[in-house]
Amino acid sequence: MPEIPQISPEFIEETKQSQTTSKLRKRGGPYSKHDTEARKEEVYRLYFEYGYSARKIAQLMKVNRNTVNGDIDQWYSVMAKKWGRLDPEYSVIKQMEALEVQKSRIRQDLDKTTNSSEKIAFERLIFDIDSKIMQINLKLVDSKVNVHDLATFWLNRWMKKNGKDDRYMTWFDGIRLSTKSFERIKKIINEDKQNNLRRT
Repeated sequence: MPEIPQISPEFIEETKQSQTTSKLRKRGGPYSKHDTEARKEEVYRLYFEYGYSARKIAQLMKVNRNTVNGDIDQWYSVMAKKWGRLDPEYSVIKQMEALEVQKSRIRQDLDKTTNSSEKIAFERLIFDIDSKIMQINLKLVDSKVNVHDLATFWLNRWMKKNGKDDRYMTWFDGIRLSTKSFERIKKIINEDKQNNLRRT
């Protein structure tokens, strides 16, 4: 039977302490800086580690659902910077972060054990997780190349249809060429740039 997550004792204790020093908060705030950080950490745990929806988290924590959604969006923004993606899909980035969390837990277990067979098993699990992360990254790169190529194709098609002389090459076209061909194309591009400058 799957484990039913509860609000962490740390979050409950911090909330109690906060309420003894200030008036009881209404749902959704206002929150002190300390309360905000505690809440965000708990939202992270319930959403990314346990997979709970924002609605369920709001019910469990007795917090406004919009506040929870705002915390989740902020976590995604932090992760987007971490993974170096400009517009990552939520599902992909969630999977990447979940794998990293899982790897951290296994790493902690690996550090604690002295049993050789357990160490090998934990190391194997870490290797498998790293392999999954690598596969996701490769898929993202392939997807980016395909989107870029398709966009360039449609742009060149539009340019031709509208009688424009200019054409665009993708950056990926350059790396597929031999060195001689690449140098020839680079020379043509530079000559074309010079001609355009003279026209203006």
